[in-house]
Amino acid sequence: MGMEEYMQARKEGLRELSALRASGQDPALPVLSEIEPKLNHLTQVPLGLIQIAIDQIDGTVTKGRTSAFSRSFLPLLEPNSEFASKWSTLYDAIIEDGLRQPVVALEYYNRFYIEEGNKRVSVMRKLDAVLIEANVTRVLPEPEDSERYRTYQAFLGFYADTKTNFVYFSHAESFARLYAIMGKKPGEKWAGDELFDFHSCFYRFSQAYSARIGEQISMSSSDAFLIYLEVFGYAESVDKTPAEFERDIERIRSEFIVAAANKPAALLSQPSEKQQSLLQSVLRKPTWPVRCAFLYNRSPQVSGWTYWHELGRKALEETFGARVETTFEENVTPEQAPAIIERWLKEGYHLIFATSPVFIDAAIRISAAHPEAKILSCSLLASYHNVRSYYLRIYEAKFVLGAIAGALTENDRIGYIADYPIYGTPASINAFALGAQMVNPRVKVYLDWSTLPGHSPEEALARENVHIISSRDISAPHLESRAFGLYHEHDGQIQNLAMPVWNWAKLYQGIVRSVLTGAWSDEGIHNADRAMCYYMGMSTDAIDLLCSKRLPSRTQRLVDLLHERIRSGAFLPFVGPICDQAGAQRVAPDVALTPQEIIRMDYLAGNVIGGIPSKESLSEVAQGLVGLQGIRKAVEPTQHDDGGQTADKG
Repeated sequence: MGMEEYMQARKEGLRELSALRASGQDPALPVLSEIEPKLNHLTQVPLGLIQIAIDQIDGTVTKGRTSAFSRSFLPLLEPNSEFASKWSTLYDAIIEDGLRQPVVALEYYNRFYIEEGNKRVSVMRKLDAVLIEANVTRVLPEPEDSERYRTYQAFLGFYADTKTNFVYFSHAESFARLYAIMGKKPGEKWAGDELFDFHSCFYRFSQAYSARIGEQISMSSSDAFLIYLEVFGYAESVDKTPAEFERDIERIRSEFIVAAANKPAALLSQPSEKQQSLLQSVLRKPTWPVRCAFLYNRSPQVSGWTYWHELGRKALEETFGARVETTFEENVTPEQAPAIIERWLKEGYHLIFATSPVFIDAAIRISAAHPEAKILSCSLLASYHNVRSYYLRIYEAKFVLGAIAGALTENDRIGYIADYPIYGTPASINAFALGAQMVNPRVKVYLDWSTLPGHSPEEALARENVHIISSRDISAPHLESRAFGLYHEHDGQIQNLAMPVWNWAKLYQGIVRSVLTGAWSDEGIHNADRAMCYYMGMSTDAIDLLCSKRLPSRTQRLVDLLHERIRSGAFLPFVGPICDQAGAQRVAPDVALTPQEIIRMDYLAGNVIGGIPSKESLSEVAQGLVGLQGIRKAVEPTQHDDGGQTADKG
């Protein structure tokens, strides 16, 4: 029996050998001593006897008899060889008594290389075994500035907490995302029963993922598992059967495609609108009215952020009349959001606008259950295909506000009060700082935060002798404070100078038109492997400025010039050279940042005094939002953004 299995395994091995050669790939087993020439000089840490996944075994430690095996450890030598005889005998012994002796292996970057027991691995591979017992020694690589090394360092922390080696991600930040999903903190040991449930859940998911996706998408089970948990949640998934996993995997197939493609999100300057002939308009009978529902985290009466969106909703009704029907729910918590969205979908609403980033989880989970639904999240976290995001290029207005502040300051000091350190925040801070620097090279921007508990940014700025300040973009209707937009404060008196205008109506109108003309579906087809974000700015009048008549005439002329040139695309706020607070050049001379690079900024311009606080130092509400959309790379305060965002994203 063993020899028959050997001959079959050899045929498979020879086929693999031929296929690799035909495709120009090296068919030989990788050899660790060749991959890492300094192997004997690196630190080695014994891990003892552990279970390792056979799929994680890459090769051998030394060259030895690597010619006897294919890349998958299938045998290649002639059936009449001594090697074949030993292999077949071992096969029969394992079939009868199981594998009694563990292999010996080195682990390097969480891949395993066999030092002793190559034939045992080969037989177990032929038997489609998933795990094999091994005495393992970890080889610690030399430090280097690479994503590979950072990911491995993150894994080492995860392994110390869980002793789990079969979950390994492509990016270092993914381990932090897993900790957040599991409600754990790095350094916290996972209990035995927790690990058993987690391992079992991962194993069932992996089976389902392999059955449904297989090799159709180039993504590991670990990376796919993380996406799955972010959509469906761990508590809701831990007891699912493989069949339930398969059903859900099929529902979010497009999300795996997007993640595997690893392309930047498609940033659409405005929603598409398809031109139709008279015959097409007659044949295509649009569903009227288009029913739109708006989810508000807070009331328009108390939240300037919600107030802007409410103006956009009302403008929809005024623009489209009977062709549009709208509704809204206010003061909705993230926990209430899924049930409300589900109700709206049952009631036949076509477009759901989740107007605060706090609803991103609800939007993602409902879209997984209803892939056909048109759900949009107001955020810059464009990571999912089924949930389109939308936002406005507020940094364009912030640049002009900075220029106004730089022109009017009497002591080369201006202030910026930010709220949440989330995606887009550094872009607005930096745009403001660069605008000020353009008209006044000596100016310094003093950055402070409104979301630090027990802290008054206004008082802190006053102590720094700062009197021209950029704060929240609009005051809620019920608030009497005039401390919003760009203002001048002196002896407790506030004089408003200018404010940005968030014209959400332009975006909402464009999206409704895209649905009416059928362009919505075309956008999805053309961007099948990318997330999508509508990202509108001054060019579409979605962002504008309202200036006080008290501005000096020359300053107003500067504002008009900048506004028109930014609107036409003739002037870009982020063109190098741009240096950070440490003096390092982040953007080379005459190089313009792409929208994706602007969104992902994680540093502050050189003329900014202050920094981005840690998540732990923020208010509880702010911590929740930062947990969802916080910039990945923390910028520690140097002395003390708001992505231009108002001070109440909800």
